[in-house]
Amino acid sequence: MTEALPTMIGETCGVRTLHIDKQGLTKASLYVGAGWADETFATRGVTHAIEHLIMNGTTRGTFEANATVVMHRTAFWAIGRPEQVGTFLNEVAAGIRSLPLDRLSHEAKVLRAEAGGPGYGPHDAMLKCRYGHEGPGLAMFWGSGPLATDEQVVADHARRWFVRDNAVLTVVGPMPDGLDLTLPDGDVPSRTFADISRPGVVSFDVADPVLSFVMPEGPVVGVLAGAMARRLEEELRHAQGHVYGIVPEVMRLPGAGSVVVQLAAQISPGSAKEVAEAMARELAYRAEVGLSEQERDEMLELWDLAADDGDELADLEHNAERLLCGLAPRSFADARPVILAVDLTTVAAEVREAAAGALLLVPRGVEVDTPLPDGLSCTTSRAMTTTPLRRRLRSKAPKGAALGYDDDVVEYRDEDGDVHTIRIDEIVGVGVDGRTREIVGRRGCFITLDPRDFAGVDAIVRATDERVPAGLHFDLRAWFGAD
Repeated sequence: MTEALPTMIGETCGVRTLHIDKQGLTKASLYVGAGWADETFATRGVTHAIEHLIMNGTTRGTFEANATVVMHRTAFWAIGRPEQVGTFLNEVAAGIRSLPLDRLSHEAKVLRAEAGGPGYGPHDAMLKCRYGHEGPGLAMFWGSGPLATDEQVVADHARRWFVRDNAVLTVVGPMPDGLDLTLPDGDVPSRTFADISRPGVVSFDVADPVLSFVMPEGPVVGVLAGAMARRLEEELRHAQGHVYGIVPEVMRLPGAGSVVVQLAAQISPGSAKEVAEAMARELAYRAEVGLSEQERDEMLELWDLAADDGDELADLEHNAERLLCGLAPRSFADARPVILAVDLTTVAAEVREAAAGALLLVPRGVEVDTPLPDGLSCTTSRAMTTTPLRRRLRSKAPKGAALGYDDDVVEYRDEDGDVHTIRIDEIVGVGVDGRTREIVGRRGCFITLDPRDFAGVDAIVRATDERVPAGLHFDLRAWFGAD
Protein backbone atom coordinates (compact mmCIF):
# COMPACT_ATOMS: atom_id res chain seq x y z
CA MET A 1 0.00 0.00 0.00
CA THR A 2 1.01 3.62 -0.46
CA GLU A 3 2.17 5.58 2.55
CA ALA A 4 -0.27 7.76 4.43
CA LEU A 5 -0.81 11.13 2.83
CA PRO A 6 0.63 14.10 4.70
CA THR A 7 -1.67 15.95 7.01
CA MET A 8 -2.06 19.70 6.58
CA ILE A 9 1.52 20.99 6.57
CA GLY A 10 0.92 24.69 6.79
CA GLU A 11 -0.56 27.75 5.14
CA THR A 12 0.08 29.83 2.07
CA CYS A 13 -0.87 33.46 2.72
CA GLY A 14 -3.24 32.14 5.39
CA VAL A 15 -4.80 29.53 3.06
CA ARG A 16 -4.62 25.98 4.42
CA THR A 17 -2.27 23.93 2.26
CA LEU A 18 -1.76 20.22 1.52
CA HIS A 19 1.43 19.40 -0.36
CA ILE A 20 3.03 16.23 -1.72
CA ASP A 21 6.57 17.16 -2.76
CA LYS A 22 7.88 15.16 -5.71
CA GLN A 23 9.69 15.67 -8.99
CA GLY A 24 7.87 16.45 -12.19
CA LEU A 25 5.14 18.87 -13.16
CA THR A 26 3.23 20.85 -10.57
CA LYS A 27 -0.43 19.92 -10.18
CA ALA A 28 -2.28 22.41 -8.01
CA SER A 29 -5.87 23.21 -7.11
CA LEU A 30 -7.33 26.10 -5.14
CA TYR A 31 -10.63 24.96 -3.62
CA VAL A 32 -13.29 27.31 -2.28
CA GLY A 33 -16.05 25.82 -0.12
CA ALA A 34 -18.95 27.19 -2.16
CA GLY A 35 -21.01 25.54 -4.89
CA TRP A 36 -24.40 25.53 -6.54
CA ALA A 37 -26.09 24.11 -3.43
CA ASP A 38 -25.12 27.32 -1.60
CA GLU A 39 -27.33 29.37 -3.92
CA THR A 40 -31.08 29.94 -4.08
CA PHE A 41 -33.59 29.07 -6.78
CA ALA A 42 -33.43 32.69 -7.97
CA THR A 43 -29.61 32.87 -7.87
CA ARG A 44 -28.93 29.37 -9.25
CA GLY A 45 -25.71 29.64 -11.26
CA VAL A 46 -24.21 32.63 -9.45
CA THR A 47 -21.17 30.61 -8.28
CA HIS A 48 -20.64 29.49 -11.88
CA ALA A 49 -20.79 33.14 -12.98
CA ILE A 50 -18.12 34.03 -10.40
CA GLU A 51 -15.94 31.14 -11.59
CA HIS A 52 -16.22 32.43 -15.19
CA LEU A 53 -15.29 35.98 -14.17
CA ILE A 54 -12.22 34.76 -12.27
CA MET A 55 -11.06 32.41 -15.03
CA ASN A 56 -11.38 35.16 -17.63
CA GLY A 57 -8.56 36.99 -15.85
CA THR A 58 -6.12 34.09 -16.03
CA THR A 59 -3.41 33.64 -18.63
CA ARG A 60 -4.17 31.07 -21.30
CA GLY A 61 -1.03 29.24 -22.34
CA THR A 62 0.58 25.93 -23.15
CA PHE A 63 -0.45 24.22 -19.92
CA GLU A 64 -3.66 22.70 -18.57
CA ALA A 65 -5.90 24.94 -16.48
CA ASN A 66 -9.61 25.02 -15.80
CA ALA A 67 -12.24 25.37 -13.09
CA THR A 68 -15.39 23.57 -12.01
CA VAL A 69 -18.32 24.10 -9.65
CA VAL A 70 -19.87 21.15 -7.80
CA MET A 71 -22.39 20.87 -4.97
CA HIS A 72 -20.49 22.64 -2.19
CA ARG A 73 -17.13 23.34 -3.78
CA THR A 74 -15.46 25.35 -6.54
CA ALA A 75 -12.05 24.27 -7.83
CA PHE A 76 -9.47 26.20 -9.87
CA TRP A 77 -6.71 23.87 -11.08
CA ALA A 78 -3.64 23.83 -13.27
CA ILE A 79 -0.96 21.36 -14.38
CA GLY A 80 2.33 22.65 -15.75
CA ARG A 81 5.74 23.96 -14.84
CA PRO A 82 5.86 25.46 -11.33
CA GLU A 83 6.14 29.04 -12.63
CA GLN A 84 3.13 28.56 -14.94
CA VAL A 85 0.99 27.13 -12.16
CA GLY A 86 2.16 29.85 -9.78
CA THR A 87 1.11 32.58 -12.22
CA PHE A 88 -2.30 30.92 -12.64
CA LEU A 89 -2.91 30.66 -8.89
CA ASN A 90 -1.87 34.27 -8.33
CA GLU A 91 -4.27 35.42 -11.07
CA VAL A 92 -7.12 33.38 -9.54
CA ALA A 93 -6.51 34.97 -6.14
CA ALA A 94 -6.37 38.43 -7.72
CA GLY A 95 -9.70 37.75 -9.42
CA ILE A 96 -11.27 36.74 -6.12
CA ARG A 97 -9.96 39.91 -4.46
CA SER A 98 -11.32 42.11 -7.23
CA LEU A 99 -13.99 40.52 -9.42
CA PRO A 100 -14.05 41.95 -12.97
CA LEU A 101 -17.76 42.76 -12.81
CA ASP A 102 -17.50 44.78 -16.02
CA ARG A 103 -17.31 41.39 -17.79
CA LEU A 104 -20.58 40.16 -16.33
CA SER A 105 -22.83 40.85 -19.32
CA HIS A 106 -20.36 39.10 -21.60
CA GLU A 107 -20.05 36.03 -19.36
CA ALA A 108 -23.84 35.90 -18.98
CA LYS A 109 -24.06 35.14 -22.70
CA VAL A 110 -21.38 32.47 -22.40
CA LEU A 111 -23.24 30.89 -19.49
CA ARG A 112 -26.45 30.77 -21.54
CA ALA A 113 -24.60 29.02 -24.34
CA GLU A 114 -23.09 26.52 -21.90
CA ALA A 115 -26.48 25.82 -20.30
CA GLY A 116 -27.83 24.47 -23.56
CA GLY A 117 -26.21 21.09 -22.88
CA PRO A 118 -26.93 18.90 -19.85
CA GLY A 119 -30.28 18.28 -18.23
CA TYR A 120 -31.06 16.58 -14.96
CA GLY A 121 -30.57 12.93 -14.12
CA PRO A 122 -32.15 10.57 -11.57
CA HIS A 123 -29.67 11.49 -8.81
CA ASP A 124 -30.60 15.16 -9.31
CA ALA A 125 -34.34 14.44 -9.29
CA MET A 126 -34.00 12.51 -6.04
CA LEU A 127 -32.19 15.42 -4.36
CA LYS A 128 -35.01 17.73 -5.45
CA CYS A 129 -37.55 15.32 -3.96
CA ARG A 130 -35.69 15.34 -0.63
CA TYR A 131 -34.65 18.99 -0.33
CA GLY A 132 -37.13 20.91 -2.46
CA HIS A 133 -35.98 24.07 -4.19
CA GLU A 134 -33.00 24.89 -2.02
CA GLY A 135 -29.59 23.44 -1.12
CA PRO A 136 -28.90 20.05 -2.74
CA GLY A 137 -32.37 20.14 -4.32
CA LEU A 138 -31.11 22.74 -6.79
CA ALA A 139 -29.28 19.93 -8.60
CA MET A 140 -32.24 19.64 -10.97
CA PHE A 141 -32.00 23.17 -12.26
CA TRP A 142 -29.13 23.49 -14.71
CA GLY A 143 -28.25 26.94 -15.94
CA SER A 144 -28.88 30.38 -14.53
CA GLY A 145 -31.67 31.58 -12.30
CA PRO A 146 -33.17 35.03 -12.80
CA LEU A 147 -30.70 36.69 -10.40
CA ALA A 148 -27.58 34.66 -11.21
CA THR A 149 -25.92 37.44 -13.20
CA ASP A 150 -27.23 40.44 -11.27
CA GLU A 151 -24.15 42.50 -10.43
CA GLN A 152 -25.03 43.11 -6.77
CA VAL A 153 -25.98 39.46 -6.23
CA VAL A 154 -22.70 38.28 -7.76
CA ALA A 155 -20.65 40.68 -5.65
CA ASP A 156 -22.49 39.77 -2.43
CA HIS A 157 -22.16 36.02 -3.08
CA ALA A 158 -18.43 36.30 -3.71
CA ARG A 159 -17.96 38.50 -0.63
CA ARG A 160 -19.80 35.96 1.52
CA TRP A 161 -18.26 32.69 0.35
CA PHE A 162 -14.91 33.38 -1.37
CA VAL A 163 -12.94 34.11 1.80
CA ARG A 164 -9.58 32.89 3.11
CA ASP A 165 -10.91 30.59 5.82
CA ASN A 166 -13.17 28.90 3.26
CA ALA A 167 -10.31 27.93 0.94
CA VAL A 168 -7.76 25.10 0.69
CA LEU A 169 -4.72 24.80 -1.61
CA THR A 170 -3.46 21.37 -2.73
CA VAL A 171 -0.16 20.86 -4.56
CA VAL A 172 1.47 17.73 -6.00
CA GLY A 173 5.00 18.37 -7.22
CA PRO A 174 7.31 21.35 -6.75
CA MET A 175 5.72 24.24 -4.85
CA PRO A 176 5.64 27.40 -7.03
CA ASP A 177 7.69 30.35 -5.81
CA GLY A 178 6.22 33.77 -5.15
CA LEU A 179 2.65 32.70 -4.43
CA ASP A 180 0.33 35.53 -3.39
CA LEU A 181 -2.91 33.84 -2.39
CA THR A 182 -4.09 36.65 -0.16
CA LEU A 183 -7.87 36.30 0.01
CA PRO A 184 -10.53 38.46 1.70
CA ASP A 185 -11.29 37.98 5.39
CA GLY A 186 -14.73 36.78 6.46
CA ASP A 187 -16.59 34.28 8.55
CA VAL A 188 -17.36 30.96 6.87
CA PRO A 189 -21.15 30.81 6.38
CA SER A 190 -23.05 27.97 8.03
CA ARG A 191 -25.51 25.75 6.18
CA THR A 192 -28.83 24.18 7.06
CA PHE A 193 -30.42 21.20 5.34
CA ALA A 194 -34.22 20.98 5.53
CA ASP A 195 -35.56 17.60 4.41
CA ILE A 196 -39.06 18.38 3.08
CA SER A 197 -39.91 14.89 1.88
CA ARG A 198 -42.44 12.39 3.18
CA PRO A 199 -40.55 9.06 3.10
CA GLY A 200 -41.66 6.35 0.72
CA VAL A 201 -42.09 5.84 -3.01
CA VAL A 202 -42.09 8.96 -5.18
CA SER A 203 -42.72 9.23 -8.93
CA PHE A 204 -40.80 11.49 -11.26
CA ASP A 205 -40.10 12.02 -14.96
CA VAL A 206 -36.92 9.96 -15.00
CA ALA A 207 -35.98 6.68 -16.68
CA ASP A 208 -34.08 5.01 -13.84
CA PRO A 209 -35.01 4.19 -10.21
CA VAL A 210 -33.02 5.67 -7.30
CA LEU A 211 -32.86 4.67 -3.63
CA SER A 212 -31.91 7.42 -1.14
CA PHE A 213 -31.34 7.52 2.61
CA VAL A 214 -29.40 9.68 5.11
CA MET A 215 -26.87 8.27 7.58
CA PRO A 216 -24.43 9.71 10.13
CA GLU A 217 -20.99 10.68 8.81
CA GLY A 218 -18.48 7.83 9.11
CA PRO A 219 -15.99 5.76 7.08
CA VAL A 220 -18.19 2.67 7.10
CA VAL A 221 -20.91 4.40 5.04
CA GLY A 222 -18.89 4.15 1.84
CA VAL A 223 -18.27 0.46 2.50
CA LEU A 224 -22.00 -0.10 3.04
CA ALA A 225 -22.97 1.76 -0.15
CA GLY A 226 -20.42 -0.19 -2.17
CA ALA A 227 -21.59 -3.53 -0.72
CA MET A 228 -25.23 -2.72 -1.49
CA ALA A 229 -24.37 -1.78 -5.07
CA ARG A 230 -22.36 -4.99 -5.59
CA ARG A 231 -25.13 -7.20 -4.18
CA LEU A 232 -27.76 -5.51 -6.33
CA GLU A 233 -25.59 -5.89 -9.42
CA GLU A 234 -25.17 -9.61 -8.76
CA GLU A 235 -28.96 -9.99 -8.75
CA LEU A 236 -30.06 -7.44 -11.32
CA ARG A 237 -27.25 -7.63 -13.87
CA HIS A 238 -25.53 -10.98 -13.64
CA ALA A 239 -28.58 -13.07 -12.70
CA GLN A 240 -31.44 -11.22 -14.42
CA GLY A 241 -29.98 -8.81 -16.99
CA HIS A 242 -32.15 -5.90 -15.84
CA VAL A 243 -29.36 -3.33 -15.37
CA TYR A 244 -26.03 -2.30 -16.75
CA GLY A 245 -24.91 -1.23 -13.31
CA ILE A 246 -25.76 0.35 -9.97
CA VAL A 247 -24.12 3.70 -9.30
CA PRO A 248 -23.61 4.49 -5.59
CA GLU A 249 -23.07 8.06 -4.49
CA VAL A 250 -22.24 9.28 -0.98
CA MET A 251 -22.67 13.05 -0.57
CA ARG A 252 -21.40 14.78 2.53
CA LEU A 253 -23.64 17.50 4.03
CA PRO A 254 -21.09 20.04 5.32
CA GLY A 255 -21.49 20.84 9.00
CA ALA A 256 -24.46 18.50 9.44
CA GLY A 257 -22.53 15.41 10.52
CA SER A 258 -24.44 13.30 8.00
CA VAL A 259 -24.28 12.07 4.42
CA VAL A 260 -26.85 11.30 1.74
CA VAL A 261 -26.47 7.83 0.22
CA GLN A 262 -28.04 7.31 -3.21
CA LEU A 263 -28.04 4.21 -5.39
CA ALA A 264 -29.11 4.79 -8.99
CA ALA A 265 -29.68 2.02 -11.53
CA GLN A 266 -28.90 2.07 -15.24
CA ILE A 267 -31.79 -0.14 -16.38
CA SER A 268 -32.85 -1.94 -19.50
CA PRO A 269 -36.21 -0.80 -20.96
CA GLY A 270 -39.23 -2.10 -19.08
CA SER A 271 -37.29 -3.15 -15.98
CA ALA A 272 -38.09 -0.25 -13.64
CA LYS A 273 -40.59 -2.16 -11.50
CA GLU A 274 -38.31 -5.15 -10.89
CA VAL A 275 -35.28 -2.96 -10.20
CA ALA A 276 -37.09 -0.63 -7.79
CA GLU A 277 -38.56 -3.55 -5.86
CA ALA A 278 -35.10 -5.14 -5.59
CA MET A 279 -33.76 -1.85 -4.18
CA ALA A 280 -36.49 -1.82 -1.54
CA ARG A 281 -35.68 -5.45 -0.62
CA GLU A 282 -31.98 -4.59 -0.35
CA LEU A 283 -32.74 -1.75 2.06
CA ALA A 284 -34.89 -4.06 4.19
CA TYR A 285 -32.13 -6.69 4.13
CA ARG A 286 -29.55 -4.17 5.33
CA ALA A 287 -31.87 -3.00 8.09
CA GLU A 288 -31.97 -6.60 9.29
CA VAL A 289 -28.39 -7.86 8.83
CA GLY A 290 -26.32 -4.69 8.30
CA LEU A 291 -22.89 -5.45 6.84
CA SER A 292 -21.02 -8.76 6.98
CA GLU A 293 -17.32 -9.10 7.74
CA GLN A 294 -16.80 -10.71 4.33
CA GLU A 295 -18.42 -7.76 2.55
CA ARG A 296 -16.37 -5.30 4.57
CA ASP A 297 -13.15 -7.16 3.80
CA GLU A 298 -14.00 -7.41 0.09
CA MET A 299 -14.62 -3.67 -0.13
CA LEU A 300 -11.40 -2.93 1.76
CA GLU A 301 -9.51 -5.14 -0.68
CA LEU A 302 -10.90 -3.09 -3.56
CA TRP A 303 -9.87 0.08 -1.77
CA ASP A 304 -6.39 -1.37 -1.15
CA LEU A 305 -5.97 -1.82 -4.88
CA ALA A 306 -7.14 1.75 -5.51
CA ALA A 307 -4.73 3.04 -2.86
CA ASP A 308 -1.84 1.14 -4.44
CA ASP A 309 -2.65 2.86 -7.74
CA GLY A 310 -1.67 6.13 -6.07
CA ASP A 311 -4.17 8.70 -7.34
CA GLU A 312 -2.64 11.56 -5.40
CA LEU A 313 -4.83 14.26 -6.94
CA ALA A 314 -8.03 12.44 -5.94
CA ASP A 315 -6.68 11.81 -2.44
CA LEU A 316 -5.84 15.47 -1.93
CA GLU A 317 -9.20 16.57 -3.33
CA HIS A 318 -10.89 14.24 -0.83
CA ASN A 319 -8.90 15.77 2.01
CA ALA A 320 -9.52 19.31 0.80
CA GLU A 321 -13.24 18.55 0.98
CA ARG A 322 -12.80 17.24 4.53
CA LEU A 323 -11.00 20.43 5.57
CA LEU A 324 -13.71 22.60 4.01
CA CYS A 325 -16.29 20.59 5.99
CA GLY A 326 -14.47 21.14 9.27
CA LEU A 327 -12.94 17.64 9.37
CA ALA A 328 -9.28 16.65 9.74
CA PRO A 329 -7.44 15.24 6.71
CA ARG A 330 -7.41 11.44 6.56
CA SER A 331 -5.77 9.02 4.14
CA PHE A 332 -7.09 5.60 3.27
CA ALA A 333 -4.34 4.15 5.43
CA ASP A 334 -5.76 6.16 8.33
CA ALA A 335 -9.35 5.15 7.58
CA ARG A 336 -8.69 1.43 7.19
CA PRO A 337 -8.14 0.61 10.88
CA VAL A 338 -11.10 2.81 11.82
CA ILE A 339 -13.33 0.76 9.51
CA LEU A 340 -11.95 -2.51 10.87
CA ALA A 341 -12.71 -1.34 14.40
CA VAL A 342 -16.39 -0.63 13.67
CA ASP A 343 -18.78 -2.97 15.44
CA LEU A 344 -20.70 -4.30 12.45
CA THR A 345 -23.66 -5.23 14.63
CA THR A 346 -24.39 -1.50 14.94
CA VAL A 347 -24.69 -1.01 11.16
CA ALA A 348 -28.11 -2.67 10.95
CA ALA A 349 -29.47 -0.35 13.65
CA GLU A 350 -28.15 2.70 11.77
CA VAL A 351 -29.72 1.46 8.53
CA ARG A 352 -33.06 0.85 10.29
CA GLU A 353 -33.05 4.45 11.46
CA ALA A 354 -32.06 5.67 7.99
CA ALA A 355 -34.73 3.50 6.36
CA ALA A 356 -37.42 5.40 8.26
CA GLY A 357 -36.58 8.41 6.07
CA ALA A 358 -35.76 6.54 2.87
CA LEU A 359 -37.04 7.58 -0.54
CA LEU A 360 -37.45 5.28 -3.54
CA LEU A 361 -37.81 7.22 -6.79
CA VAL A 362 -39.47 5.43 -9.71
CA PRO A 363 -40.34 6.55 -13.25
CA ARG A 364 -43.78 8.10 -13.47
CA GLY A 365 -46.49 5.52 -14.11
CA VAL A 366 -44.55 2.62 -12.58
CA GLU A 367 -46.40 0.84 -9.76
CA VAL A 368 -44.21 -1.05 -7.31
CA ASP A 369 -45.04 -3.60 -4.64
CA THR A 370 -42.96 -2.70 -1.57
CA PRO A 371 -43.59 -2.15 2.16
CA LEU A 372 -42.66 1.51 1.63
CA PRO A 373 -45.57 3.97 1.84
CA ASP A 374 -46.50 6.49 -0.83
CA GLY A 375 -44.04 9.33 -0.52
CA LEU A 376 -44.44 12.89 -1.68
CA SER A 377 -41.91 14.97 -3.59
CA CYS A 378 -43.15 18.36 -2.43
CA THR A 379 -45.35 19.88 0.28
CA THR A 380 -48.64 18.13 -0.34
CA SER A 381 -51.59 16.90 1.65
CA ARG A 382 -54.96 15.28 0.98
CA ALA A 383 -57.24 18.10 2.13
CA MET A 384 -57.53 21.70 0.95
CA THR A 385 -57.65 24.34 3.66
CA THR A 386 -58.42 27.26 1.35
CA THR A 387 -61.59 28.08 -0.57
CA PRO A 388 -61.32 26.67 -4.12
CA LEU A 389 -61.81 29.13 -6.96
CA ARG A 390 -64.73 28.53 -9.28
CA ARG A 391 -63.93 26.28 -12.25
CA ARG A 392 -64.71 27.64 -15.69
CA LEU A 393 -67.02 25.43 -17.70
CA ARG A 394 -64.48 25.09 -20.48
CA SER A 395 -61.33 24.49 -18.53
CA LYS A 396 -58.20 22.67 -19.63
CA ALA A 397 -57.46 21.79 -16.02
CA PRO A 398 -57.59 18.01 -15.40
CA LYS A 399 -60.81 16.54 -14.07
CA GLY A 400 -60.88 16.76 -10.29
CA ALA A 401 -58.39 19.64 -10.13
CA ALA A 402 -59.11 22.65 -7.93
CA LEU A 403 -57.36 25.86 -6.98
CA GLY A 404 -57.54 27.59 -3.59
CA TYR A 405 -56.32 30.93 -2.23
CA ASP A 406 -56.66 32.75 1.10
CA ASP A 407 -54.34 35.81 0.77
CA ASP A 408 -51.32 33.98 2.27
CA VAL A 409 -51.51 30.48 0.78
CA VAL A 410 -52.07 29.08 -2.72
CA GLU A 411 -53.21 25.46 -3.04
CA TYR A 412 -53.68 23.25 -6.07
CA ARG A 413 -55.44 19.88 -5.94
CA ASP A 414 -54.31 17.70 -8.82
CA GLU A 415 -56.25 14.95 -10.54
CA ASP A 416 -54.80 12.36 -8.14
CA GLY A 417 -56.19 14.22 -5.13
CA ASP A 418 -52.84 15.53 -3.83
CA VAL A 419 -52.99 19.13 -2.62
CA HIS A 420 -49.84 21.15 -3.39
CA THR A 421 -49.37 24.07 -1.01
CA ILE A 422 -47.23 27.20 -1.44
CA ARG A 423 -47.17 30.09 1.00
CA ILE A 424 -46.76 33.48 -0.69
CA ASP A 425 -43.83 34.31 1.60
CA GLU A 426 -42.10 31.04 0.59
CA ILE A 427 -42.21 31.67 -3.15
CA VAL A 428 -38.67 31.45 -4.54
CA GLY A 429 -39.51 32.14 -8.18
CA VAL A 430 -42.33 33.38 -10.42
CA GLY A 431 -42.32 32.39 -14.09
CA VAL A 432 -44.14 34.87 -16.30
CA ASP A 433 -45.89 34.07 -19.60
CA GLY A 434 -48.44 36.76 -20.42
CA ARG A 435 -51.26 36.49 -17.81
CA THR A 436 -49.99 33.06 -16.69
CA ARG A 437 -47.71 32.58 -13.69
CA GLU A 438 -45.76 29.51 -12.60
CA ILE A 439 -45.07 29.94 -8.88
CA VAL A 440 -42.21 27.97 -7.33
CA GLY A 441 -42.35 27.12 -3.62
CA ARG A 442 -39.28 26.69 -1.41
CA ARG A 443 -40.52 23.29 -0.25
CA GLY A 444 -40.60 21.76 -3.71
CA CYS A 445 -43.99 22.51 -5.24
CA PHE A 446 -44.86 24.20 -8.52
CA ILE A 447 -48.34 25.64 -9.14
CA THR A 448 -49.48 27.03 -12.49
CA LEU A 449 -51.79 30.04 -12.31
CA ASP A 450 -53.50 30.10 -15.69
CA PRO A 451 -56.70 32.13 -16.24
CA ARG A 452 -57.72 29.62 -18.90
CA ASP A 453 -57.96 26.98 -16.16
CA PHE A 454 -59.76 28.77 -13.34
CA ALA A 455 -61.83 31.90 -12.89
CA GLY A 456 -60.37 34.31 -10.33
CA VAL A 457 -56.73 33.51 -11.08
CA ASP A 458 -55.98 37.15 -11.87
CA ALA A 459 -56.39 37.99 -8.16
CA ILE A 460 -53.61 35.52 -7.23
CA VAL A 461 -51.44 36.80 -10.08
CA ARG A 462 -51.79 40.35 -8.79
CA ALA A 463 -50.88 39.20 -5.27
CA THR A 464 -47.73 37.39 -6.39
CA ASP A 465 -46.68 40.27 -8.64
CA GLU A 466 -47.12 42.75 -5.79
CA ARG A 467 -45.74 40.73 -2.88
CA VAL A 468 -42.95 38.68 -4.43
CA PRO A 469 -39.82 40.75 -5.17
CA ALA A 470 -39.53 41.71 -8.82
CA GLY A 471 -36.10 40.10 -8.99
CA LEU A 472 -37.67 36.67 -8.46
CA HIS A 473 -39.80 37.01 -11.61
CA PHE A 474 -38.41 35.46 -14.78
CA ASP A 475 -39.45 34.71 -18.37
CA LEU A 476 -41.20 31.35 -18.18
CA ARG A 477 -40.87 30.58 -21.89
CA ALA A 478 -37.14 31.31 -21.84
CA TRP A 479 -36.72 29.11 -18.73
CA PHE A 480 -38.29 26.17 -20.52
CA GLY A 481 -36.33 26.90 -23.70
CA ALA A 482 -39.30 28.02 -25.78
CA ASP A 483 -38.83 30.38 -28.70
